[in-house]
Amino acid sequence: MKCPVILPSEPARLKALSAYGFDDEQLLQSLDPVVRIASRMFGMPVAAVNMIGSDHVFFAASTGVGHVDMRRDVSFCAHAINQADVMLVPDATLDERFHDNPLVTGDTNLRFYAGVPLMSPEGLALGALCIIDDQPHHDFSPEDCKRLQELAKMASDRLELRRIEVAAERSTPQIQEDASSFPTPHEEQELRQQASVDGLTGLANRAKFYRQVEDVLIRPAPVALMMIDIDGFKDVNDTLGHTLGDAILRELATRLQQLVGEGDLAARIGGDEFALMLTGMTDAGAATQLAEAILVAIARPIKVDSHQVHISASCGIALAPAHTQEALELVGDADLALFKAKRVGRGRVYVFTPSLRMEAMARRLYGLELHRAVDKGEFVLFYQPQISLSDGSITGAEALIRWHHPERGILAPAVFLPALEGGPLAATVGSWILNEACAQAAYWRRSGAPRFRIGINLSGAQFQVGDLATEVMETLARHGLPPEALELEVTENIVLDNDDIVLGVLRRLHAQGVGIAFDDFGTGYASLSLLKSYPLSRIKMDQSFVRGILTSKRDASVVRAILDMARNFDLETIAEGVEYEAEYNYLRREHCDEAQGFLFGKPMSAPQFELMFGIGRAKAIA
Repeated sequence: MKCPVILPSEPARLKALSAYGFDDEQLLQSLDPVVRIASRMFGMPVAAVNMIGSDHVFFAASTGVGHVDMRRDVSFCAHAINQADVMLVPDATLDERFHDNPLVTGDTNLRFYAGVPLMSPEGLALGALCIIDDQPHHDFSPEDCKRLQELAKMASDRLELRRIEVAAERSTPQIQEDASSFPTPHEEQELRQQASVDGLTGLANRAKFYRQVEDVLIRPAPVALMMIDIDGFKDVNDTLGHTLGDAILRELATRLQQLVGEGDLAARIGGDEFALMLTGMTDAGAATQLAEAILVAIARPIKVDSHQVHISASCGIALAPAHTQEALELVGDADLALFKAKRVGRGRVYVFTPSLRMEAMARRLYGLELHRAVDKGEFVLFYQPQISLSDGSITGAEALIRWHHPERGILAPAVFLPALEGGPLAATVGSWILNEACAQAAYWRRSGAPRFRIGINLSGAQFQVGDLATEVMETLARHGLPPEALELEVTENIVLDNDDIVLGVLRRLHAQGVGIAFDDFGTGYASLSLLKSYPLSRIKMDQSFVRGILTSKRDASVVRAILDMARNFDLETIAEGVEYEAEYNYLRREHCDEAQGFLFGKPMSAPQFELMFGIGRAKAIA
């Protein structure tokens, strides 16, 4: 068993802990909702806030905990306080630090642990918020870690309020031996201010926001919560610097403050995340209209020094009592709605529905099974043909992943991709797709389609693990496939989330002759600027425009504009979602290069593809 390390800051840490007035029996009631939400959110039987003493640990709040060895030497949380982010132990029996720990080998039977350190204002770890299970979990995703960290922030806020209350009590003792050791009334007021106000913007901070929501719901009174996240704000900071970024945040705070009425509250609850509490609002339609107006206000140009900055934001909405009457759960509902809004696209508003919670549960459920799917080879590739509009010949195919589930049959990507892309297996599966698709394309090029091109969708995770450019070139060489036979597809979200990294990798691949396609073109906000800076060979027009080219003048104008733009940038074009002959003829008249869609064939297995187009084994049989 590996004992937790005692850092040099230990004396200062224990002194900071003493300011919270805890003893072995002391529980902090305000932390109870946090541990209950943690247990329910992640489906874990045990959740706790553990404070780390000199030689033992004690609970400030817990749920589902039985009799536990509280020695610091065996505590997982005593390890967690020594790191800055989430300490994740998927299976303690496989972890060299814990495999022979009494909590693992004894009656507690601890298998899974995830814990986040709880910090004092001075940056000293007081303890940890943790979730525990007697079953291993290899599917705990980065998204799950982020949500646990958000709950830890709530716990830290409530601990800070506890510290301020204790400081106030100690400042007026019956017999005050050393008055200089206690805060003055002015200092006490400053402490309370720090616990309620965001220092950068002057808005309410996270702690005050949660307290106000709780107060409103206890009455009870109807309320709408809006969680607002600035789209791509990291790029603003990276481009303009944090000083100008802070100025932008202050301007946005001013705009939000002007939009809330009496009894409402605007707050900054994270780096680029704001929240609004609007009392008396019960109608989802009215809340959506207001949210859209707020996003319009946010999108107005911001002039900072000599720069004029344009930004957008996404918004998630939850309503009480319609969705829940519990404060932290309502905040969680609004967060889920925000997560959905950002997945749909930038600048969107989404209202919470119970299905979002079901989707989150489904992601966790499928996450549990993804490891088995990888181990057992349950993923398969389907292929959708891509056709030249000039002569109707097949030019290639887009490789699309499917899951051959042993109980549910063939599953479409929409069912499991959110769980896959947000989990630890995304890069592994991406490598498998690359290898499998290249192997298939190489076989087809040798068997009747010498100019066949395969299209593969990349995930953001593939740019973060290893050297993607080298992996791609080695895969092509392994299968004897020339670079021009491969086209890698990227979306705007991937580009914007990992800008410098993605740009470097794509430039290397493009220089080697690999095709780079910009997928879903026209649906995002940064598409035009990306055409100038990214090494693209093709743009794929989103099917939402193609569907309307015969009935909507606006969609037809967008399609013509995209085609004209592509020609000016010397890029090829492919239209997605072509289903009717009239669409085919229209696109051909407008000189679109290629198309794919149900008119030419749905995504199909390799044997079906061979039969339809007379290549590979089908040609050999014939």
